[in-house]
Amino acid sequence: MKTIVLSSFLAAGILLAACASEPKEPPPKPFTGTRWQAQLELPYAGEKPWVRFGDGRLEGFGGCNPIAARYVQDSVGAKAIAIGRIEAGRHGCDASAQRLEEGWVEALHSVSSYSITGDFLTMTGSGGTLRFHAVPEGAGR
Repeated sequence: MKTIVLSSFLAAGILLAACASEPKEPPPKPFTGTRWQAQLELPYAGEKPWVRFGDGRLEGFGGCNPIAARYVQDSVGAKAIAIGRIEAGRHGCDASAQRLEEGWVEALHSVSSYSITGDFLTMTGSGGTLRFHAVPEGAGR
């Protein structure tokens, strides 16, 4: 009888230790209201592009100019999104910043779905994949 009780406690302890050692993923940041900064493949000296979504509007910075657009999303099922025409400012920038903005805005306009894991947003579409990291307001400049 002592062996059965001891074995039961030992099994329960192993089970509890196994459950406790599983790393828990933090809850995802909210899609709307979060400032999402682009993760670029190459280093960039200037302010990185970023976006924020809310109330059917996207606002942000394309790498050279402020940007804005309307969007429609399906946040319940497939996480589909359609971004309308992206309006950009007309500030003069150096050639590298202008190329970055043009390519990045074109890829952003073509996204059709998104997913959020923790502090990371991934948007995919016919123009490729864009990756973002949630940053506090005023950070990432």
